Amino acid sequence: MGTDIGTDASTGGPKGSGLTLALLAFSHAVVHALSALLPLAYPYVIKQFALQAGDIGLLIAITSAVGGLMQLSYGFLTRRVARPVLLGAGQVIFGVFLMIAGLAQNLGQLIAAISGARIGSSPQHPVGNALLSDLYPATRRGFAISAHISGGNVGTLLVPFVGLGLIHAIGWQATVAVFGIPALLAGGTILLTVREDHGAYRRAAEASGTPREHFRAVIARKDLRAILGASLVAAGGRGLDIVAPFMLLYLQGPLGLSEETTALLYALLLVGAIIGPLLAGTISDRYGRRPTLIVYYVLCAAGILAFVAAGSNLALLVPLMLPFGTAVFSESPVLQAFLADRALGPLRDVAFAVYFTAAFGVGAGWAWIIGQIVQHASYPAAFAVMAASYLGAAFLVSLVRGPAPGAPTATQPTGVPTGST
Repeated sequence: MGTDIGTDASTGGPKGSGLTLALLAFSHAVVHALSALLPLAYPYVIKQFALQAGDIGLLIAITSAVGGLMQLSYGFLTRRVARPVLLGAGQVIFGVFLMIAGLAQNLGQLIAAISGARIGSSPQHPVGNALLSDLYPATRRGFAISAHISGGNVGTLLVPFVGLGLIHAIGWQATVAVFGIPALLAGGTILLTVREDHGAYRRAAEASGTPREHFRAVIARKDLRAILGASLVAAGGRGLDIVAPFMLLYLQGPLGLSEETTALLYALLLVGAIIGPLLAGTISDRYGRRPTLIVYYVLCAAGILAFVAAGSNLALLVPLMLPFGTAVFSESPVLQAFLADRALGPLRDVAFAVYFTAAFGVGAGWAWIIGQIVQHASYPAAFAVMAASYLGAAFLVSLVRGPAPGAPTATQPTGVPTGST
């Protein structure tokens, strides 16, 4: 279906698929860079605008809700607007609102600007993954989605070094504005180079059913419910949102490690976030999503329990953090590739929209739950809950068996071929 634009031998997908993946990974890094930059800027925001810590909580809650809820709309919008246009225009909007944030004079203006930026970045996960899933054959899909995720993690790793230096040199507002420049470049390049036969995609989508019918199909199918359920359960131990912040608090608080030592351990963890998804994605392409996920979930549970057992012993913590980071940051991209394998064609866009909307919302709830466990019980109790969440997700993944309904016999992309010019 669509236009044959040749094959890229390096990717196994249509010609230019490697460039498309590189652009999406770069734009994902820019999106993650903002998430890593803002916590560095918050102390300066509080001082400049005379705020309280609760005001920052309000900013985070509103902007996260706006971006999370927006993701549900892409199951509908992809039928009306080509996915490369949504991604490229989203990056442009993201960059423009970062520059507007650099001009904010009060909390209300900053919330509005960051909310606008979150709307711009909202296509990155659901639309980006759906596009890559159509672009790459099943035998390379795990690698493609994992590389997309690893690109975002590169942005997270670099910002503590680059962002903090810029804040000290030019101020937090100018730094936020400067981070809008790479977003504009990424968005413009995607708009100019990435193509999709949207007419063929739209006709296929309309022939396969309405968005509402697809939404009902996602909820009705046992295999998709199990994958979505695994995502929601495993969110209790998700890398950047849950594990990393509570690990840092535990290391510096009850364990009493220095800021420098904690920074070293955190860096090792984040290096794992870059190489881990690429390794896991490649393994899942070769040996299958379900067995790879089950093994990785068990490794995550073992890793978090080993972390608690190690205590403040650096001889145990230092060699543990890198392999643990490679595991805990890898389950999510492989699970997303599993969803892409099971939800075929236009159904995939709706499935990803539901997946990421639910993941963002439930992730916020998990953060509150883990925080309450820490406050009223202990950090080890909270880490035990994280380990249990991994095992619960492994059980749900184990329920998914057999081929996806309507799966083709050949390992070719199931959607409309796309590529770069």
